[in-house]
Amino acid sequence: MRPKVLLYCLGIDSEKGRLLRGVLCEQKLLTLDVDEKQLGEKVGRLAATNAAAEGARAPESIPREEFMLLCGLGGRQLDRLLAAMRRAGVSVPYKAVLTDTNREWTLCKLIEAVVHEHEMMKKQ
Repeated sequence: MRPKVLLYCLGIDSEKGRLLRGVLCEQKLLTLDVDEKQLGEKVGRLAATNAAAEGARAPESIPREEFMLLCGLGGRQLDRLLAAMRRAGVSVPYKAVLTDTNREWTLCKLIEAVVHEHEMMKKQ
């Protein structure tokens, strides 16, 4: 799989979305937008095709958090991306790396899990 980054709630119409896309372009990373229609889709499928399957169930709740899913990036590439984001002043607190474990989760479930984990870490 070619390294790519899936973006949710980070549209080109926002300043952060434009800045982030500039960083991703500089890093030569493919950028794909996902939207509410794809929340019920498994993230492994989205990473592979960026297409919602017919019959994917829509979630009951719609997350509104900005989210990045990093797919197929190696360790050095990930480090370079995060450093470039810091230099550009772009912060996306909710992000995840595609793994063998979470690839079968829906996008909605993954976002909710990352948000929950982030909130638990802030309480410590």
